[in-house]
Amino acid sequence: MRNPPAKNDAMDPSVRALEMLTALGFGPDTLLMNDPKLFVDGRFLASLLVELEDELGERDAALALFQIGLLHGLRDAARMCGDREEAIGDGRLGAPDTTALVLRWSLEPSVDREDALAVRGQWPEHHEAQARCARLGVASSPACWMSAGYTSGWLSGSLGRNLLVREVECAATGAASCCFEALEAEDWATRGDATMEWLVDHVPFTAFRAIAVRPAGARSAHDPIGGGARDGGFDRSQAVVHIWGPVMVLPFTTLDEALGTVEMLGRDPGISEIRTVVVDLREQPLDEGFGAAALEQVLETIESWDAQSLITGIAPSAEAAMASLESSHLVLRKDLSEAIATAFQIADAQRHRI
Repeated sequence: MRNPPAKNDAMDPSVRALEMLTALGFGPDTLLMNDPKLFVDGRFLASLLVELEDELGERDAALALFQIGLLHGLRDAARMCGDREEAIGDGRLGAPDTTALVLRWSLEPSVDREDALAVRGQWPEHHEAQARCARLGVASSPACWMSAGYTSGWLSGSLGRNLLVREVECAATGAASCCFEALEAEDWATRGDATMEWLVDHVPFTAFRAIAVRPAGARSAHDPIGGGARDGGFDRSQAVVHIWGPVMVLPFTTLDEALGTVEMLGRDPGISEIRTVVVDLREQPLDEGFGAAALEQVLETIESWDAQSLITGIAPSAEAAMASLESSHLVLRKDLSEAIATAFQIADAQRHRI
């Protein structure tokens, strides 16, 4: 996880929000922002919650989680309403899978304005609350920020209003249910709720709505985020190392580049913080002789950092070379998304053993 940018109060809130997510490796076009794994894999989410709080502190971690959920929710609503400009079969990326967050909700009479919307509901599966309690213990206040962000995005996109969700009961605090209420952003300002007023100031609905309806991987000419691998995306044509706290993704483009990269990284004093390294073979050919030997050397170097290696992106032509490796504790995963999730789980398990 890369360090977030320095705060600049003069910066447009929408640009600041998007840049923060980008710096954390959750830019709009990144793998982690286009995969619903956070909403279905409790161990992965639990590990991320720990990393975000360590990196950002409790308040900014909550904001980051809300914004991550918000973009997922807006995308799912856009897909449901037919607003998302998906292009299947024309060379652009297809749609990510729909997020699996179960909602129960109902419209309620609003006391703020005659035409205002008010919604009450709950998340019956307690997914985020359970993940938080598993690694961070009981919370002192409602803590399902990603679920609140997702629900805000889904309701806003579905109902055509800017609705913000506040969790009012949370299983992470010992309550029986995770319950929420949603009001339009302008109505929260009349409630005297300092937390929601702060959230209103940091939720860039216009910018996030524009991203939500774009095809995955497409960019607007007015997008405040830079392109390509610089924004934390996984452009496999670029040899870029990505780091989120204790997890590193190492692209294996050519043998010389891979060996040179691990040698350079090994001289960095901060390498001791890395617990797991995903070696992305990127479906490159790998022969049983020099190729396998070079990969084994990379794995041995990673082991010397006291880190666990995972390998993904194995091409069918490289399977024989993989079988020739002497290492008996290789962890293999079919795709990069699954490998990253496993890496977070391993890193979290190692943290608690220590």
